Amino acid sequence: MDRLPMWKQLLTEQFLRTAIKAPSKFNIPIGSTRFSLEQMCKLFPKDSSVNIRKISLAGLKAEEIKPQDEATQLIFHIHGGAFFLGSLNTHRAFLTHVVAHTQMQVIHVDYPLSPEHRFPTALNALFDVYQELLTQGIQAKDIILSGDSCGANLALALALKIRNEKLPQASGLMLLSPFLDLTLTSESIRFNQKHDALLSVETIQTGIKHYLPNDVDVGDPRVSPIFDDLHDLPPTLVQVGSKELLLDDANRFKEKAEEAGVDVTFKIYTGMWHNFQMFHSWFEEGKKALADLAEFAHEQDKD
Repeated sequence: MDRLPMWKQLLTEQFLRTAIKAPSKFNIPIGSTRFSLEQMCKLFPKDSSVNIRKISLAGLKAEEIKPQDEATQLIFHIHGGAFFLGSLNTHRAFLTHVVAHTQMQVIHVDYPLSPEHRFPTALNALFDVYQELLTQGIQAKDIILSGDSCGANLALALALKIRNEKLPQASGLMLLSPFLDLTLTSESIRFNQKHDALLSVETIQTGIKHYLPNDVDVGDPRVSPIFDDLHDLPPTLVQVGSKELLLDDANRFKEKAEEAGVDVTFKIYTGMWHNFQMFHSWFEEGKKALADLAEFAHEQDKD
């Protein structure tokens, strides 16, 4: 690794450990944590070539991010944040670059967060959004489901719910740094605990506590979709960093999905931490991940 990229990565990792990971180990009020995360995400540069419009879908605040040219393909992205963090504001900049790279429209929604809204409120709300998109005349073959971190959990759970409810399935599924097992039994939680610069065990434990009602077990396939039957899922992209706390959530999903006959495109990015894709502007591995995402999305274009 050249010295400049190496030092840039080391400094970024140190900043993340100090600004995000270390404070997550303390009992900071949720409102303060949400505010701090939104302020930090203002550092991410937006792509100014795209158009952003505020809309409402199935009663939720949402944004439609579109390229300059007309786009028939739509990416329905579900943001991460351990089920209790994240918003339109935290992920807007990243998604402008997804639009610029794919030249596809992105729909991004403010789904109900926990602990104000526990499972299954968020999943049901996202299912309602998907149904509304179909009602508006958008064909399932023109929709790609996407999510990062816990948003990948919800995207996978949504794809499974769509299958179970016998609705037309989306053409593709993109899982970025997925958090799929709430039992926290992935081996990487132990061996990458010190290496992941962004995500702490305390954050995901807090998220699980906020998200689950007392009568829902952490191993329930509705909340830990890695334990569900994965047959009949659409072609799926999985991206994960080698330093991620949740690396083995991705590895285990790949193995199980392929056993179920799912077409899986699996990518590991060397030296990268949780949700590294959002830092793509500064790191080659992040740029590569965005290019890989765009390539996969174009492969799902059935027109």
